Amino acid sequence: MFDVIFSVALALIFARGLGYLFDRYKQPAVIGEIIAGLILGAIGLTVFYGQQLTFFNLTVKLPELAYNTPEFELLAELGILFLLFISGLETRISKLRKVGRSSSFVAIGGVILPLILGILAGLCFNFSLQESIAIGLILIATSVGVTVRTLMDLRVLDTDVGTTILGGAVIDDVIGIILLAFVLGIESPLWIGIKIVIFFLIFLYLGLKIIDKILDIGEKMHLPKALLSISLSVFLIYSFFADKAGIAGIIGAFVAGILIGQTVRSKKIASDVKIIGYGFFVPLFFVWVGSKVNVSAFASIGLLAVVIIAVSIIGKIVGCGVGAKLAGMTKGESLQVGVGMIPRMELALIIATSAVSHGILTGHTANQILATTLLLTIVTTLVTPLLIKVAFKR
Repeated sequence: MFDVIFSVALALIFARGLGYLFDRYKQPAVIGEIIAGLILGAIGLTVFYGQQLTFFNLTVKLPELAYNTPEFELLAELGILFLLFISGLETRISKLRKVGRSSSFVAIGGVILPLILGILAGLCFNFSLQESIAIGLILIATSVGVTVRTLMDLRVLDTDVGTTILGGAVIDDVIGIILLAFVLGIESPLWIGIKIVIFFLIFLYLGLKIIDKILDIGEKMHLPKALLSISLSVFLIYSFFADKAGIAGIIGAFVAGILIGQTVRSKKIASDVKIIGYGFFVPLFFVWVGSKVNVSAFASIGLLAVVIIAVSIIGKIVGCGVGAKLAGMTKGESLQVGVGMIPRMELALIIATSAVSHGILTGHTANQILATTLLLTIVTTLVTPLLIKVAFKR
């Protein structure tokens, strides 16, 4: 237990130190936080692990840095949920409606082109059609955690481009989940689609009707931060039911943020939520991402990884960019949207591991694809903040 506590303390120190260093040199702080995790992960494996120090006949065992334990992973998962909850608080439904057409075009373009390029890349490396389809599916879903954090750092999240990226990422996650169910035969795609529709009908439509009454309960309690506690409860419940409905928990967190953000009471809790999120949970998520890097696992994948990562980046920039352009956005905005849709994270790993567990990927092929997917998440996470900054400078 105390190894985890010590690991959290070091994570916050390194994340804030390196984040500040990158911010000082006009770079997104999130890159420093990810590098902090990379450093701490390496230190935990090489310096601290199993070591003992002796002082005057007193032997002290160094604490193990526990960045891959279930306890630290739980804190990290809460970090990404908080990040999407905060982005939801700062997003207006009116703006989502305004960019709804753009988000749909972006999502469709960001699904079709990466899927096709992934299948073609797999076939070029002599994988079977079924294995190549699995590779294509891995490239579909966008993880907006890094993008949202970078857009927040650049203070451009609440723009048409930022809102389009958020809407597009939610839609292509849903499409990715339905396609995964269809290919793997996990559940009927129709049933998954029905569950998703039910979730949005109940938790978004009805939520808009009753959210004021729920928050009113917290305000009438007259206890310190009772309104904050009720709001956090709503956010966590939404994340739970989104996960149970077969869609990502981060979508539930985002929806909860949108609902609460529409109320006049949101201003009373927004700063407190940011303090909790940015002060503790969010940095831990990015440290955890960095700590998952194991360079030795990538020695055998070489050219395959280079090609898959290249087509994943090109597929999103071109596919989402063309979708944005068709929806009426300028060339500059289309490029910004395409770059913002590059990152892959949790859903890519879920699709890869599901393909293994269902026997689509087996043996050496499974190891290759899993290692490539992990490297894909790392590279796209690291390059996106830099590319976003360049795109928005233009």
